Amino acid sequence: MLHLLRANPQTGSRLLDLLSDIRSVGWVGVDLFFALSGFLITGILFDTLNTPHYFRNFYARRLLRIVPLYYGVILVVFAVVHPPTLAQARPLFLLLTYLQNTPLWWNGGGSTLAIELTNHLWSLSLEEQFYLVWPVVVFLVRDRRKLLWVATILASFAPIARAIMLAHGAPFAATYNMTICRADSLLTGAWLALIVRGNLKGTVLKLASSIFALAFSACMVIAWNTGNFDWLVNRPINLYGYSLIAIASTSFIAMALKPDSLTASAMNFRPLRFLGKYSYGIYVYHHIIDLGFALTIAKVLHAHIHSKLLYHVAMLVLELPLILSIAWLSYHFYEQPFLKLKKYFSGDTRPVPSESPALLQSATP
Repeated sequence: MLHLLRANPQTGSRLLDLLSDIRSVGWVGVDLFFALSGFLITGILFDTLNTPHYFRNFYARRLLRIVPLYYGVILVVFAVVHPPTLAQARPLFLLLTYLQNTPLWWNGGGSTLAIELTNHLWSLSLEEQFYLVWPVVVFLVRDRRKLLWVATILASFAPIARAIMLAHGAPFAATYNMTICRADSLLTGAWLALIVRGNLKGTVLKLASSIFALAFSACMVIAWNTGNFDWLVNRPINLYGYSLIAIASTSFIAMALKPDSLTASAMNFRPLRFLGKYSYGIYVYHHIIDLGFALTIAKVLHAHIHSKLLYHVAMLVLELPLILSIAWLSYHFYEQPFLKLKKYFSGDTRPVPSESPALLQSATP
């Protein structure tokens, strides 16, 4: 929704400006996803530590879930953009190696259309880099209590790294995109996965709502003091705001794990479960489809709709069903044949019973 409803920051309409301000906070969804991914992946890794072919099974199943769709879309972008020079093709080569969240991407120039079509995939690059390192850490440390300390210490390095980088003039894009700067979200989720496998599970789930309220309130204080909650211009967010969002996101996941809670009930809402199941395809396709609409359909709508609000509503009504339909078709007719191969790498287990399927399905482990 953050991407599909983008508009001018100041539209001249109080209603539209308010809606735009609410929409602009939608970027925190990626932090929730990072925490959720760290939670699910760590649960899988820890539960399969003593099974045969630990690394083979983990990486094979991740590759079967992520790579076919990701590389398939990149190949289509290659064909559509067809960059005439190596310099213009450079962003697409960086995509192939999951380096989109590094300075090589945002300082490299190259094909503008290729960058626009795939700019949203930076978070998947960050995920893949985490997948490369964290399974090795879990395998080497093995002990749950030691892993809790490792996750806590490594998570604390993220705000320190951001502070050092910003003090030396790093752009906000660096602290927003780079894995070392965003590891606190992934590792707080990892911490939750480990703590709920011990005797403190009940205590943590009981305190989750209070911790969420405190972290959320701290974020609201940042927004109140600075006048916005936009990472592009807000230094406090880049310094310590991401860590607060990580804590809030992880607490929210813990709230969803508490049986019979309001959060768990909400996460069982059927439309949310549908979105959870097809979220990976929605994530990959939506921005590309949106840009295609902007280059084609938008001109037609502008000629017939003069209200900015009605224009955005019309775009959403046209785009959203198409995005959901393509994600559904992709899952059942393109991704499923690859997913069926996961049975040959069956060492994985789900980390916890899915009291909240919509939330847990969305990380597509």
